Amino acid sequence: MNYKYNVSVIVVNFNGKKYIKPLFDSLIQQRCTDFTFEIIFVDNASTDDSLDFLSTNYSFANNNISIIKNKKNLGFAGGNNIGVLASRGEYVVFLNNDTRVNEDWLNTLYHFILSNQDYGMVNSKILFYYDFIPLDFYTTDRIILDKTMHINDKTYVIDNKFCKNILYQDDLVCFGNSRIYIPLLDGSTGYRIRINCKDVFGVNASLKLCDIKKEIETKMIIDYTIGHKNIEEDAVTLVQNAGSGITKRFEGYDIGFCEENDDRYSESYELQSGCGAGIILSKRDFIACGMFDKQFFMYYEDTDLSFRIRKAGKKIMFCPDAIVRHIHTGSSKEWSPFFRYYVNRNRLLFIYKNISKITYLKLALKQLLRNIRRKEIVELKAVIASLLIVFVRTCQFRGK
Repeated sequence: MNYKYNVSVIVVNFNGKKYIKPLFDSLIQQRCTDFTFEIIFVDNASTDDSLDFLSTNYSFANNNISIIKNKKNLGFAGGNNIGVLASRGEYVVFLNNDTRVNEDWLNTLYHFILSNQDYGMVNSKILFYYDFIPLDFYTTDRIILDKTMHINDKTYVIDNKFCKNILYQDDLVCFGNSRIYIPLLDGSTGYRIRINCKDVFGVNASLKLCDIKKEIETKMIIDYTIGHKNIEEDAVTLVQNAGSGITKRFEGYDIGFCEENDDRYSESYELQSGCGAGIILSKRDFIACGMFDKQFFMYYEDTDLSFRIRKAGKKIMFCPDAIVRHIHTGSSKEWSPFFRYYVNRNRLLFIYKNISKITYLKLALKQLLRNIRRKEIVELKAVIASLLIVFVRTCQFRGK
């Protein structure tokens, strides 16, 4: 293969206009003194003027930014495959469009994979897009909070994944060692935070935010005003992905998900699989391993690729100093019907391809019966779709 660049950064976009400015501002500030890179922007038939915004606001004079306009949405898998085939770099990086990166991100990632010829894929450290401030609870029994709080006069529904040791029901049931991570959606400016305490049980109940402790005895509204200095001292960063893995039930998971970014994630280690939101591998290896399976569309396509990379005898590594900030499920709402359909379908396809066909059949039939019994329509459609794909593939294989 003839290469013009050392690295090609592939960004697949679908109606992600609002993410373009922070992403491209961070990409054009990359430090790369001893290597060159290009950006391949693959648009999956967006309808939100993403392409006009990109063309208007970013110069193409240096010719290292290319745009591919797909006539239909090919998903993450198909879009990235198109981008790689058009790329001119020896190494390819897959980067989600709802991200921004540190100025040394690409330099660190590229030199890390060059450091050992056994490395087939390297995973960035992927952090949540915003920092957080922790809200801590003290009580001999429990405190009941409304799920909704107000941050700078804007309504915010507390996200379950940012809660520790809390019963997440119609209301939030908080205990003496409960914690809520509140996102700093407005950056490091000052904040006015209003919390609705609905009931208190036990004695000596209080809340602490940025070392400001407030006692509570009954139903009340609790107001906090915190400034830039408070935020500087108390803000924490949460990990979204420090590599990926598969559970015993063959479900994909993010290592370090919603944990504080501490020493546990400051060293490199070998991984079972990588996360497609920020990985690098050689173009040659990617093509030799069969690229992304385009039928996955999105979700589990990176896990499927990772298993093929490891079958080829290559290692997958975590690089703790290559930092990506990522808005979790920015292109597809978490637990939406779309999300549930592809996650359930593709988990089964992954099992069929990489674990065993017998295991696939057992789990598919078990899930089919459960979905019928519980009337889970989206999940039922996912199982049926996987069975149809497997049937077609089996027929094609026998026909060869």
